[in-house]
Amino acid sequence: MIRCLWLARTLPFPWTAGDRIYTAKLASALAGAGAEVTFAGFAAEVPAQRVPGITWQIVPGAPRARLPALASAMPLVAARHDTATYRAALADLAKQGPWQAVVVDQYGMGWVLRHRHLFEGSRPVFVFVTHDHEESVTEMQWRDGSASPGKRLYLAQNWLKTRWFERWIARQSDLVTTITQSDAALFGANAPGVTMLPLVPGYDGVRVAQREITPETPRAVVLFGSYRWSAKQANLRIFLDKADPVLARAGVAIQVVGDMPDDLRRALEGRYKAARFTGFVEDPAPYLAGARMAVLAEPIGGGFKMKLLEYVFNRVPVAALSTCASGLPDSVRAEMLLEPELDGLLERVLQRIDDMPSLNAQQRRAFTAAEHAFDWGERGQRLLDAIATRRGLAPQAARGPSARQVPAGEMAGAQKA
Repeated sequence: MIRCLWLARTLPFPWTAGDRIYTAKLASALAGAGAEVTFAGFAAEVPAQRVPGITWQIVPGAPRARLPALASAMPLVAARHDTATYRAALADLAKQGPWQAVVVDQYGMGWVLRHRHLFEGSRPVFVFVTHDHEESVTEMQWRDGSASPGKRLYLAQNWLKTRWFERWIARQSDLVTTITQSDAALFGANAPGVTMLPLVPGYDGVRVAQREITPETPRAVVLFGSYRWSAKQANLRIFLDKADPVLARAGVAIQVVGDMPDDLRRALEGRYKAARFTGFVEDPAPYLAGARMAVLAEPIGGGFKMKLLEYVFNRVPVAALSTCASGLPDSVRAEMLLEPELDGLLERVLQRIDDMPSLNAQQRRAFTAAEHAFDWGERGQRLLDAIATRRGLAPQAARGPSARQVPAGEMAGAQKA
């Protein structure tokens, strides 16, 4: 059996952001495929839940403050999590081996690779699980002309640090997983000889069996997201600055649903006419059912947009910038309204918003195209097999005696970490 030590910034709870969801689901899928996973990170905002095959390990302490971390040669997120308490916990965990695999989850944990010597006895496969090509994202952030000169200076230095650090992590790893094929190409160009494994997210959430959009369905578009990260906030402002006056004149409401800082919400509520801000919700179903379309327009950032699957399987027609549909199968992309620029996208939305037959045909075809394309269990099996191959094992040898395909979302009550 493969024993895997998964090292993350925090335990991946609650599931209010794409990076936590991807981490939690992939780790669960790996355990479901037969690996024994010990998952370590700082304490989450809520207690960890029981997942078959995963042991949660809380690292004492917390990330360091932002200001001292700025002095590091590493990007801010990595410098904040490279603490004395985490390094001590890492040394203790290394002694609990042998480990056949060590997962470095996201570039903020890349500092772990400076301590590979702790695992010399185990000689594990080091797996770099990426959530994005951060070099590209941070470059887009500092090139955003709407930021103040001071903020752009900060973003520029963070991009330079990220560019160097992310490339170094990839070269030091034995296996790099990416969220899209295009990210795999970017990482592969700077880490020749390192195995690249694209693992597009799966989906194990709600699947609405049937839906009919009618004239009684509110003339509204919905945007789901988590707006704690600066890039997400910038994307939201860029969209609303352009879309709010256009959609307000047409009588189309913009329903923005998702967690955001209170001060940001107050600022946005006083600025826009068509937009309504709901904040975090436990159950997204009423908001998805209460809109004729979903819009995804995030020019800053790459990777795979997991909310697209939420829209498709809840039968909400999607309009998106072409870049935001990266990683989707062509058959699913074909059932979305995709445009390279925001002006064209808004025009397509207004052309479609009152066309009930087209809206319903679009949501039905998209659901059918995606129905069998996003299996988390298959992703976990591919990751386990890739680890086994790197260790020179036949894939079957990596699987535990009771390996089973556990749905990545299967939980069985609360468990103290």
